[in-house]
Amino acid sequence: MADESSSHHRHRERRRRDRRPADVGPEAPRPEAASEARDADKVLRGLVGAGPSMLSLDAAMRARDASRPTDEDLADAEQNLTIVRRQYVPTETLPPGIRPANRPQGSGGS
Repeated sequence: MADESSSHHRHRERRRRDRRPADVGPEAPRPEAASEARDADKVLRGLVGAGPSMLSLDAAMRARDASRPTDEDLADAEQNLTIVRRQYVPTETLPPGIRPANRPQGSGGS
Protein backbone atom coordinates (compact mmCIF):
# COMPACT_ATOMS: atom_id res chain seq x y z
CA MET A 1 0.00 0.00 0.00
CA ALA A 2 1.40 3.41 -0.92
CA ASP A 3 2.26 5.99 1.68
CA GLU A 4 -0.75 8.31 2.21
CA SER A 5 1.45 11.41 2.54
CA SER A 6 2.79 10.90 -0.98
CA SER A 7 -0.69 10.64 -2.44
CA HIS A 8 -2.19 13.82 -3.87
CA HIS A 9 -5.73 12.82 -2.99
CA ARG A 10 -6.80 11.27 0.20
CA HIS A 11 -9.93 9.23 0.29
CA ARG A 12 -11.99 8.95 3.38
CA GLU A 13 -14.08 5.95 4.01
CA ARG A 14 -17.72 6.87 3.77
CA ARG A 15 -20.07 5.49 6.31
CA ARG A 16 -23.67 4.76 5.62
CA ARG A 17 -26.09 6.72 7.76
CA ASP A 18 -28.65 4.03 7.31
CA ARG A 19 -27.74 0.71 8.91
CA ARG A 20 -29.98 -1.33 6.57
CA PRO A 21 -28.32 -3.61 4.05
CA ALA A 22 -27.46 -1.85 0.80
CA ASP A 23 -29.70 -4.10 -1.29
CA VAL A 24 -32.82 -3.17 0.71
CA GLY A 25 -34.17 0.20 -0.40
CA PRO A 26 -37.02 2.21 1.02
CA GLU A 27 -40.48 0.79 0.53
CA ALA A 28 -41.76 1.79 -2.90
CA PRO A 29 -45.04 3.75 -2.96
CA ARG A 30 -48.07 2.13 -4.53
CA PRO A 31 -48.29 2.98 -8.25
CA GLU A 32 -51.72 4.60 -7.93
CA ALA A 33 -50.59 6.73 -4.96
CA ALA A 34 -47.52 7.90 -6.86
CA SER A 35 -49.68 8.75 -9.88
CA GLU A 36 -52.10 10.76 -7.71
CA ALA A 37 -49.20 12.64 -6.13
CA ARG A 38 -47.74 13.47 -9.56
CA ASP A 39 -51.14 14.71 -10.77
CA ALA A 40 -51.57 16.91 -7.69
CA ASP A 41 -48.05 18.30 -8.14
CA LYS A 42 -48.76 19.06 -11.79
CA VAL A 43 -51.94 20.97 -10.92
CA LEU A 44 -50.15 22.94 -8.20
CA ARG A 45 -47.29 23.83 -10.56
CA GLY A 46 -49.90 25.02 -13.06
CA LEU A 47 -51.30 27.39 -10.45
CA VAL A 48 -48.13 28.80 -8.91
CA GLY A 49 -45.49 28.31 -11.58
CA ALA A 50 -44.01 31.05 -13.70
CA GLY A 51 -45.57 31.86 -17.02
CA PRO A 52 -49.10 31.25 -18.19
CA SER A 53 -51.38 28.94 -16.27
CA MET A 54 -51.24 25.34 -17.38
CA LEU A 55 -54.63 24.48 -15.87
CA SER A 56 -57.41 23.11 -17.95
CA LEU A 57 -60.59 25.15 -18.18
CA ASP A 58 -62.44 22.65 -15.98
CA ALA A 59 -59.77 22.79 -13.26
CA ALA A 60 -59.74 26.59 -13.31
CA MET A 61 -63.53 26.73 -12.99
CA ARG A 62 -63.50 24.24 -10.09
CA ALA A 63 -60.82 26.28 -8.30
CA ARG A 64 -62.83 29.46 -8.82
CA ASP A 65 -66.01 27.88 -7.46
CA ALA A 66 -64.22 26.32 -4.49
CA SER A 67 -62.67 29.65 -3.51
CA ARG A 68 -65.90 31.68 -3.57
CA PRO A 69 -66.98 32.84 -0.11
CA THR A 70 -70.27 31.53 1.19
CA ASP A 71 -72.99 33.82 2.53
CA GLU A 72 -71.86 32.80 6.01
CA ASP A 73 -68.25 33.80 5.18
CA LEU A 74 -69.42 37.21 3.94
CA ALA A 75 -71.57 37.84 7.05
CA ASP A 76 -68.67 36.84 9.32
CA ALA A 77 -66.28 39.15 7.45
CA GLU A 78 -68.75 42.04 7.60
CA GLN A 79 -68.95 41.65 11.38
CA ASN A 80 -65.35 40.78 12.31
CA LEU A 81 -63.02 42.10 9.60
CA THR A 82 -61.09 45.32 10.22
CA ILE A 83 -59.96 47.10 7.09
CA VAL A 84 -56.84 49.26 7.40
CA ARG A 85 -56.13 51.75 4.64
CA ARG A 86 -52.55 52.98 4.82
CA GLN A 87 -52.08 56.75 4.51
CA TYR A 88 -55.81 57.29 3.97
CA VAL A 89 -57.21 60.59 5.21
CA PRO A 90 -61.00 60.57 5.46
CA THR A 91 -62.86 63.54 4.04
CA GLU A 92 -65.03 63.91 7.14
CA THR A 93 -63.74 65.55 10.32
CA LEU A 94 -61.39 63.37 12.33
CA PRO A 95 -62.19 62.61 15.99
CA PRO A 96 -60.47 64.80 18.61
CA GLY A 97 -56.83 63.85 19.22
CA ILE A 98 -56.32 62.22 15.82
CA ARG A 99 -54.36 64.08 13.16
CA PRO A 100 -53.84 63.19 9.52
CA ALA A 101 -50.49 61.62 8.67
CA ASN A 102 -47.83 63.99 7.36
CA ARG A 103 -46.93 63.03 3.83
CA PRO A 104 -44.29 64.67 1.67
CA GLN A 105 -45.62 66.54 -1.36
CA GLY A 106 -45.83 64.43 -4.49
CA SER A 107 -46.02 61.11 -2.66
CA GLY A 108 -49.10 59.14 -2.05
CA GLY A 109 -51.34 56.58 -3.54
CA SER A 110 -53.83 56.78 -6.32
